[in-house]
Amino acid sequence: MRQQVIFLSILLLVISSIVPVYAAVQSVTLEKGFYTNEESFVFVGEEKEGKKSVFVIIRGPGGDFIGMVSDPASDNDGLFSTIPRQVDKFFTSRGTYNATAFTDDQKEDDGFTIQLEYDGNKVAQHEDFVLTLKTIEDKTITEGQTLSFRAAVTDSSLDKLTFSLEKNPPSGAVIDPSTGQFTWTPSATQGNAVGVQYNFDIVVERGAQKDNEPIRITVKDPIVSQPTDNSNDEPKTNDEPKTNDEPKELGIASFVDKTKDPQYYVDRYNNEPKYKEWFDTNYPEYDSIYQAVGLEEGKVTEPKTGQCGEGTKLIDGICTPVDKPKEGGGCLIATAAYGSEMAPQVQFLREIRDNKVMSTESGASFMTGFNQFYYSFSPTIADYERENPIFKEAVKIGLTPMLSSLSLLSMADINSEQEMIGYGVAIIMANIGMYFVAPAMIFYSIKKRI
Repeated sequence: MRQQVIFLSILLLVISSIVPVYAAVQSVTLEKGFYTNEESFVFVGEEKEGKKSVFVIIRGPGGDFIGMVSDPASDNDGLFSTIPRQVDKFFTSRGTYNATAFTDDQKEDDGFTIQLEYDGNKVAQHEDFVLTLKTIEDKTITEGQTLSFRAAVTDSSLDKLTFSLEKNPPSGAVIDPSTGQFTWTPSATQGNAVGVQYNFDIVVERGAQKDNEPIRITVKDPIVSQPTDNSNDEPKTNDEPKTNDEPKELGIASFVDKTKDPQYYVDRYNNEPKYKEWFDTNYPEYDSIYQAVGLEEGKVTEPKTGQCGEGTKLIDGICTPVDKPKEGGGCLIATAAYGSEMAPQVQFLREIRDNKVMSTESGASFMTGFNQFYYSFSPTIADYERENPIFKEAVKIGLTPMLSSLSLLSMADINSEQEMIGYGVAIIMANIGMYFVAPAMIFYSIKKRI
């Protein structure tokens, strides 16, 4: 019996030495149901131990590396929340993307992976369910009466649903975006004796999925009792409740982000036909885009210099959207070497890339080709750095000369393509000298002495 206990103890010791014990990501998801192109997305989740750095690598529909976000250190309970990054910097083509979360102790292959769907306008987590609205029967009401009902989906277990009205809903009709409670009190001008029909859609969304259900509402005049004889010449009274025919105060439209300049929406309405069509179709109760965003029409002065907002360019007097160069992903090797995406050295490399190299067309073209080469091997090296502390320190030492040479570029005042090319060639030659020529000369001198 004693021998069996000793043998079992040795076996458990061997197994524990072979199987690594490390912090592991247990869950990851988007912080909210979906993010539009203008928003910044955030991943949240949980890892087994606390105070660990968490990285999330995003790969495109073809498996190619798109970029990486991170949380430098999760809290004591192991909950993490990544640094916000803008959607259109990472997602440029429609399709299914993979997002893999892992800690310093893990490899990407051992991480927690979820799928994201991008439809060209928004990104959301792919979920395995079918979103379907229940059928809504046609309704008939009288002017001045209130119609109220709740739209619902067939799967009652689903939460985080967003309801809305589309395809010319009648003025005054509203639906609670969270509960699906529809309410409408038609005014005295929205019906007649025969009945005015209103056809529109009730829409529900959850993540990337969307479903709509058509509805028809007929509005009639209130029925007025007629006199039984002509002997009563007194004015006839209508016992129906009086309605307030005065228009309701609309206020700012629901789609307006109050943190943005209202002129942003006016510019889009004036310069983007599709945006204009969308607004006119979905918000007919507003007299103009100015009223919807809270501006007085005619009091907004156009820029005298002909300047347009970010992401647009003045062409023939019209602010036209222009393509922006795609922002590169994070520096995986440097991030793994210095332990965090927020390390000063990593931020320095990011600032050089975004503020210097990407500021010119030649620099942007160089980064496009360099990224394809760099991200073909950098995830493997970053994984090995996290596994081998000695290799990690060696990489730190190896990065020092490059950081020193790039400091010259950070101090340079680049105003033209020629200057960018000149500085770029000089720095590339300097790094070739430090990393290849100098070590070769030292090796040759030592060999000659021996």
